[in-house]
Amino acid sequence: MFFALFFFWLFENFKIVVSVTTISSPKIRSTVTIVQISDLHGYSFGLDNNYLLRAIEKQQPDIVAVTGDLFNRGDNRGKAKALNLIKVLSEEYPVYYVRGEHEGSSSVDDIGDAGATVLEYERVDVKVGETPISIYGCPTTGYYSSADNVLEAIKVEESNNYNILLAHIFYEEVFDKWKGDLILSGDTHGGSIRLPFLGPLKYNGITLPKLSYNGPVYDKGLFNLGDKYLYVSPGLGNFPLPLRLFNHPELTVIKLVSSTQGS
Repeated sequence: MFFALFFFWLFENFKIVVSVTTISSPKIRSTVTIVQISDLHGYSFGLDNNYLLRAIEKQQPDIVAVTGDLFNRGDNRGKAKALNLIKVLSEEYPVYYVRGEHEGSSSVDDIGDAGATVLEYERVDVKVGETPISIYGCPTTGYYSSADNVLEAIKVEESNNYNILLAHIFYEEVFDKWKGDLILSGDTHGGSIRLPFLGPLKYNGITLPKLSYNGPVYDKGLFNLGDKYLYVSPGLGNFPLPLRLFNHPELTVIKLVSSTQGS
């Protein structure tokens, strides 16, 4: 019985699921593949993350988006694993990173030195095939006291580009007003423990929110916000303990396709 439970725990917490989501837009002229990595928390999937790297390679991404909590402050071994992962990825793909609350601002330079483009209230313009994309980064620095200041810092400058915001935590009251196309976030871990048909056990401190909460529950997956989409990745790692249930670590893949070609 003990061994059965142990292998079930391993399966739930270390078996990576690749989740592919397709989003169409008239701004997309040629298909764009984005791999999102979130909430790694210093974990390693295989020796030197080889298992994770192979899963990423199979997707042949045009962009790798890292949405925070790569490692935890004070965990030097986890930090070394995460920085090595960024270094290896950056040698093959353009990597864009926005920090969460766990890394700490002092580690931003280390992540940049490993090869990622660090976005701290910044924007970078790229072109994938024939598709122009603007990527914005909003770091997690605590709950924002002024939505207007944050929105001004990440103001969309080119509406004809496909505009993507990387933000570790989706702050609904702030980002609902952002005038872009897609927000990629994480932080929730998908609730860590999920129950069949009932969703996350916990969300923002609320127990069984889909039963007891009348507001939107942005726990995991794709959400249509009217003028834009939000994807919340359940992430790969755990904090403080590996206690996932019915909620595997996820490698998120976003396929952006043209809506003008019947996609």
